[in-house]
Amino acid sequence: MQGNNLITFVKNIIYLQLLLIVIIAGVGIDWGDIKMVRPQQLDHYSWRLPWPTGAINSEIAVNLMAFNSVALAGHNKKTSLWPEQDGISIPQKLMAANLNIPVSRGEPVVQKMPEMELPWNKEEKEDYAGKYYDILKDYKVVLYCTHSSESYIPDSGQANLSGRKGLVNTVAESVAESLEAGGIKAAVIDRIHDYPDYNGSYTASRKTVKDVINSEKNLVALFDIHRDHIPGAESAETVNIKGEMAARILIVVGTDERKDHPRWKENLTFAEKLYQQGEEMYPGLIKGVRTRPGTYNQEFFDRSLLLEFGTDLNSLAEAQHSAGLMAEILLEVLEEEMTK
Repeated sequence: MQGNNLITFVKNIIYLQLLLIVIIAGVGIDWGDIKMVRPQQLDHYSWRLPWPTGAINSEIAVNLMAFNSVALAGHNKKTSLWPEQDGISIPQKLMAANLNIPVSRGEPVVQKMPEMELPWNKEEKEDYAGKYYDILKDYKVVLYCTHSSESYIPDSGQANLSGRKGLVNTVAESVAESLEAGGIKAAVIDRIHDYPDYNGSYTASRKTVKDVINSEKNLVALFDIHRDHIPGAESAETVNIKGEMAARILIVVGTDERKDHPRWKENLTFAEKLYQQGEEMYPGLIKGVRTRPGTYNQEFFDRSLLLEFGTDLNSLAEAQHSAGLMAEILLEVLEEEMTK
């Protein structure tokens, strides 16, 4: 009898502590702010939430408590460390009951948010880098994706979306948006170049490059946007900038080793300026400038480069953060170029 009373007493203490956790979590977490975060950015906290209408599962509940207070949840956020009852973990059950969130017994699902203009988009554009480059307003930057199907595994579930536009196109659009917010015109060519013949990707994008050069009289730079793949890599390369993880960027310059390329040294000089400016503004973001045999269609313009935003292991949020930072670097370099 005394043993049963002791067990009941211990259980009551545990439930009291868990109730305290829920109360503190409910007060400490600003749910309004979380709703304003882009779903892709939640990857920084190693959990995903099916926002705004999805359910909360056991892993999300534990991670939310850990995110709210290390003192409460500790550094080790494994769901298995928490007791379970009726197949549902106690953090999940308590948070669902106290915060009015439906319970999910399955894996978290990431729902695609509709394309819309949200308040945080407007604020970011209005406060972009604190500088507007008026001298660049008559010029234009054009971006395209030779390997249009390239994507990011954490968000797409696979590295390539054959026959469809992968998330690398979204990164190109992010660069363009940030450039325009800084004062220069920018556009992304909406064409798929690597389907149905992946091996003919650069042949297909060559037509795009020529069309752009022939139609854009104030073109100042031309970028082919990619994401890298590193064989054997088990994790993505990132760097913490402005409190957020950014995918590292590689600049690729084609040379004249295989084919006549009269502009490759000019392109290399431009790439090196971007790298040096990047090291001044955001050290470690640009991991280097690499020359490779082949022209990569860069022979048609003297500020034409291939930019690789992270690898297939990076998240879209990390690549998009890099896109905005790279735009800031590019604007600084172009301002200097146009004032010579």
